[in-house]
Parts: sequence; C-alpha cells; structure tokens
Amino acid sequence: MKATRKPPGSPCSNMMPPQRNSCAPKQDRHSLSAVLSWKHVLLFALAMAVSVIPCCAQKNIAAALNAYGRAGKYPDRVHSSALDTNPAANEEMCFPWNLSEVRATTVSVTRLKVPSQARREYEKACDASYKNNFEEAEQHARSAIEKFQDYSAAWVMLGLILEEQHKAQVAHDACSHAATIDATYLPAYLCAAEVSVRNQEWQGALSSADLALSLKSQGDAYPNYYRATAYLHMNNLVEAKKSALQAAEIDVNHSEPSLYFLLAKIYEREGDDASAIAQLQQLLKHHTDRLQENMAKQYLAKLESQQSTK
Repeated sequence: MKATRKPPGSPCSNMMPPQRNSCAPKQDRHSLSAVLSWKHVLLFALAMAVSVIPCCAQKNIAAALNAYGRAGKYPDRVHSSALDTNPAANEEMCFPWNLSEVRATTVSVTRLKVPSQARREYEKACDASYKNNFEEAEQHARSAIEKFQDYSAAWVMLGLILEEQHKAQVAHDACSHAATIDATYLPAYLCAAEVSVRNQEWQGALSSADLALSLKSQGDAYPNYYRATAYLHMNNLVEAKKSALQAAEIDVNHSEPSLYFLLAKIYEREGDDASAIAQLQQLLKHHTDRLQENMAKQYLAKLESQQSTK
C-alpha cells in the first residue's frame, strides 16, 4: 500500500506509532491510514477495481488519483526531531509503513553504529521528501550513505525517493542493497515490494512479500497485503483472498483503508458483490478522508448497480 509521500507538517514519517515520542499521540497511530506506499497501492487497486465505471466517472477518478497521489496530502506526521529520542528505532517513522512497535524495539548492532552526521543527513532527506522536494531528498539520502555505507534505513529511504522520481530500476537496487546489508531488515523487502507494485511487476512484488513474510514479523500486515495484491493481478484469487484476510486479521484497528478496497476487488472478482459492498461500507464507517470516501462511494454505487441487475 504509489504514492506521494508526506503529509503536512515537517515530519519524518508517514505514520506515528503510539508512544514512541512526545510528538506522536497514541490516538494518531490508527488515523494514519494514508501511508506513502500503501496510498499508491491503494489508489492503484481502486483504479483497477473501478475500471468498468462509465467513462466520465473514470476521468473524474483519474483526476482524483493524480491529485491525491502526488500532492503530498497526508495526515499529520512526526517532526524529524522525533529521531532524537530513539534514533535507530524512530528513523523508520520516515517510511510509509506503520510498522509494529514490537518489531521496532529490535535494532541491529549495525543500525546502532550509524554516526550522528549520517543521521542528520537522513533527517534532512526525510524532511525534504515530506515536502516533495525529491531531488534535494535524494542528495541528503546519498550524503547519509556516503557517511555510513551500511546505513540500511538510508538505502530504503533512497529507494523510495528514487521511485518517486520514476527511477524504478535504481530504486529497486537501493531497496535490495538495504537487504544485503541486513537480511532481517523488514523495510528493505517492503521497499522492494512497493517499487514492484508501482511498476506492475507482480512476480517481483510477490517474491519480496514472501521474503518479508519469512522474517515472521509479528503485527505487520504489509507483507500479506503486498502478497495479496500480487496474487490478485496474477489472477490467483484463492491466494489473494487468503493473504488479504490474514492482513485484515492483523489490522484489527482498521487503520489501512487499502485493505477494504483490495478485499472488495477480490470479492467482486469472485462474483460476491455483497461481500465487496460490505468491505466498502466498513471503509466508510471507519474512515472519513474526503477522497477515500468519494472513491469508495463511486465504487459502491457500481457494485450495487451490478447487484441489482443480477
């Protein structure tokens, strides 16, 4: 769950895990459904889902997708100063994934060795990326890496920034390099999956998702989400539904709207419009973002129309 990356404010992340720092109130964690990566995957999944809506409606949705996907319009995020309290763990707050706190408490020895100069460049990359200044963000990310070659978080950040600039291959290489540095670093595989999804490389997305799942990271729905997305576009509805439901079981607080859209599309493809409608109704119940609401309502109207003609 491709996207523009940052919300308003001068944060260094698309999410706010609760209690990680004074800037991240607990109630905000589950309101941050608009994460970078998931946002684009969500929008792409929805675009696919509404592909049979009348032409004029499709144009409106396409315009909305473009505006929302690249405008940087996301919920409030944390300030880069949040990195000061627990640098190695909080650096992941600059990513588009709302990763579990349980996993974030485990930090590799290499990540603890990152020098302060490199972290400062990382913070600058985070803030520039938030402002959609991707060229500047790339410069700071590369500077952070120059100061510490094994800076896995900076490599992931670089991969995401390069993808924002439509540099798919080098973006994927950066993500893969982060995994080479630390084979247990979950964001490296999510980064690779994200790049693959944005470029509709479904086998690549599936491979990265499977590697992420092999880490057995508790409390993180993203590997299953990417896996479900890949299987859906590979026309394997059984595995797509299985993975999507596993992701939904983890997302007990209904914090990721992309899951509703993904499940709705899977149910629709199965011919189960009633279940697809139920997923969209759940989204409207738990999320109030105007664009999400409008898109969900258009998709819902399409499904209800289909159901009435059966």
